[in-house]
Amino acid sequence: MKTLCLIFLTIVLISCGGNNEVGRFDLLKQNHAEFKITLDAEEEVLLFADIDITYKEKPPLVFNCDFYRNGEYLFGGGTDPLMTTENSNDTKTINDGITHWKFYGKLEGSLTATEKGNYRIITTLLKNKQVDLKINKAEIVFVKQ
Repeated sequence: MKTLCLIFLTIVLISCGGNNEVGRFDLLKQNHAEFKITLDAEEEVLLFADIDITYKEKPPLVFNCDFYRNGEYLFGGGTDPLMTTENSNDTKTINDGITHWKFYGKLEGSLTATEKGNYRIITTLLKNKQVDLKINKAEIVFVKQ
């Protein structure tokens, strides 16, 4: 029976092997994270958020990302880490007007290499000071597809 379970687990892991987490940064410990990766042309890095927050009013949060290739600035922009798709481990509870929300989800946007090179993504968490906001976890996750 153990052998059968091991074979099943191996098949499941292999079939899910299209995406590979290649970087994860805690933006509470370091508000400014720098991720570096070498990519071939057409390879893509997806961006995910791993969030755990408590609030009264939904807070304005932004993961601001600047993208570079071989040291040259390509583009930049911000994305709301609370607006995600493909969520997993999504739990939201509301007690006495206080929302506690935990989830892992895909952020809008990605980086697709136009040519082989050394790529760098610099991410900063931008937030307003709100008395009722408690951020327990704010991680950006990079997944190579």
